[in-house]
This record gives sequence, structure tokens and C-alpha cells, in this order.
Amino acid sequence: MPHLPITIVEASSKGAVVFAFGPEFHVTDREGKVIASTIVDEQGGPVAKAERSCKGGIRAAAFSRDGTQFATCTVDKGVYIYETENWTTVRSLYSEKRCNDLAFDPSGELLVTADKFGDANWVGTSPGASEKSEVLLGHVSNLCAIGFSFNKAPYLLTCDRDEKLRVSKYPNGYNIQSFGLGHTEFLTTVACAPFALDYAVTGSGDDTMRLWNMHSGQLVQTVELGEYLAKYYESGAAVCTENTYEDRTAAKKRYGVLRIRAVDAIKAFVAVVERIPVVLVFPFRENKLDEPQVIDIAHPPTDVAVLGDRLIVSYAPNASGELVVALKLDGSKYVADDELTATLSANVTTMKVDDMPKVQSIYVWGNKMYLERPKGEEGHGNEDGDDQD
Repeated sequence: MPHLPITIVEASSKGAVVFAFGPEFHVTDREGKVIASTIVDEQGGPVAKAERSCKGGIRAAAFSRDGTQFATCTVDKGVYIYETENWTTVRSLYSEKRCNDLAFDPSGELLVTADKFGDANWVGTSPGASEKSEVLLGHVSNLCAIGFSFNKAPYLLTCDRDEKLRVSKYPNGYNIQSFGLGHTEFLTTVACAPFALDYAVTGSGDDTMRLWNMHSGQLVQTVELGEYLAKYYESGAAVCTENTYEDRTAAKKRYGVLRIRAVDAIKAFVAVVERIPVVLVFPFRENKLDEPQVIDIAHPPTDVAVLGDRLIVSYAPNASGELVVALKLDGSKYVADDELTATLSANVTTMKVDDMPKVQSIYVWGNKMYLERPKGEEGHGNEDGDDQD
């Protein structure tokens, strides 16, 4: 029987890695041993019980910068904050609008959520903080991704479905530093890094990654992903059947960016793209994204996380049932980390299901006119639709 795919992977500065699938998650240490889980009964051994805090699936997750806190937002409008020593729930909150992403501020004292009605809201992370969140800033479009810069006076970066990056001063979010304008489709992800203090990297559904100067909003560089990935469609390696991705135009050649992360250890940015079984690692040199290492993996990814100088990639559903792969540095290049992959494969398991699950394409929720939803759902909201709260 097939297993539920892992859809989110998050790694902390302390070496913990969270693997989320549906409403559940496992937590491993840096060696791949499970240290906490929402389904302890299936794990056995000395594993901490993490509270399963929702009915709906986990939509996004994040660690605080010091690794002492972890938060999730769910499709049933829940926001949950955990402390990571014993993995107990510190706060359980209800959001009036469904959140698409979230991030702890640099201090860890506040959690900022990005909702589908365009607002970034903040709430205290301590148990005694107010239950009610406050609006920090607003867009006129669905917020898709959020993040903080590493500057001494940090910026809050918010990405929306109307192709726009906004850079706001923090904590006074009404003070806009700049806009990044140039993408031609919805934004999906944003990454900043301490080795690139003036810059942010964004990904989109327009087949590009873009490098921005955060202070001025200047577009510094555009990476056309088709230059590196078109061959995967030509060879048939790209998985673009309707049996895998739940959208109506899956046969199109396109390169929607799922996630970009900073790899501080080697001063690089790593990216994964929907449908394409590769990982892209772009060294950051002379304030530009250099030519990437294109790393072939067995299946298309759903997410990537950075664990020191290692990469952990989760797989889309596949007939072999493989869930994750780990990559390690060999000199200046990434190669398969067979030992960590084997340990994770043995320890990180998900529920079995009767039928191979489908992955919802980013183009389903990114398309404003619902043209890419499965037949019969074109004019109706689903869990990510604009016609629901």
C-alpha cells in the first residue's frame, strides 16, 4: 500500500528536523533518529509525544532562529506553537483567516502569520500573551510567503499572488522600504541569508528565480530555470501526469519553484521545483547567483530543508514508496548521503493509504481564475480558495 507523502520539511539551528504529513509530524535529530512524534504508538522507544493539534493538514511550519520554538498553521485555521525541549504545546490559537505561511521574528518573541486575505498578523509566543493577533501590514492580494532578513534592523518580506515582493521595516510594518516588481506570476517562496545581507531571493510560478536588492527594490538578476531543467521534460524524467498532480494542465512545460533556502555553511541558495526530480544549488558569489549544481534525485520533490551543510529532500508520491533523501557535501559538490537516507527511511514513516495520493499543484492555488482546478471545481472554492474565509 502507498504511504502519505511528506509535504513539509523544516530543520532547526539545533539540528532537529520536522517531517510533516497531513495533520501529523515526526521530529528527528541530526542523525535521523526520531525524538518526537504525534504518532508515538507507531514509533516506539523513548520518543516524546507531540500533541496532534489539528484536524486539518499542516499548511506551513517554522522554527525560531534559536531552535527553541516551532510553529505550524493548518488548513482548519489553527496556529500552534511548541517548545522544542519536550515538544509540548505552548499556545493553541485560532486564526480568523486561513494562513498560508508563518515565521518567528528574529527575537522569537512574536510569531508573524501570512493569511490568504493579504494580512500579516503577529501574536506573542509566550503562554501569557494575548489570544488575539494584531494586523502588522496588509496587501490587496493573497499572501503566499513570508520571511525576515538578517540585517541589524531587520526587514519583513511578504510575497503575494499578484507577483509582488514587499520589503517592510520591522516592527513598523507600515514603513515600506521597497517593492520588488518583475515576476509575472504568483510568488511562492522567499529566502534571505546572513551572507547576503542586502539581498533576497524569490521563486515564482513564472519559471524564474529572482535576486533583489532589498534596500532599493532593484532586480539584480533573473534565473531562467528552463535553461537548466528543460531537458527533464524532453527526456520524460519530469513527472507531469494527472495521476500525480491535481491540476488540469499538468502536461505543460513549466518550472514552478516550491522552495528556496539559504545554505549558510557554503554561502549558497538551494531550490526545488515542482515535477522536476532535481535539486539546484546556486553558490552566491560577487553578489550574484552563480551557475548551479544540478543534482538528480529519484523522484520530484515536495520540499527541501538545510541541516548544517546537508540537505534533506522530501519526495512526491511514487510507486517505490520512498519518502526522503539526504545529500551531503563531497568536496564542493553535493552527493547522496546513503547512510543518513537509510536511517531516515527506516525511522520516518507515514500512514498507509489505499490509493496513491495526489499532490496539489502550486498552480491550483496560484491561479487567480481557478482555471487549473480539477474538472468540476473550476468555480468553487477548496481549502485554498478565495471564496472561503
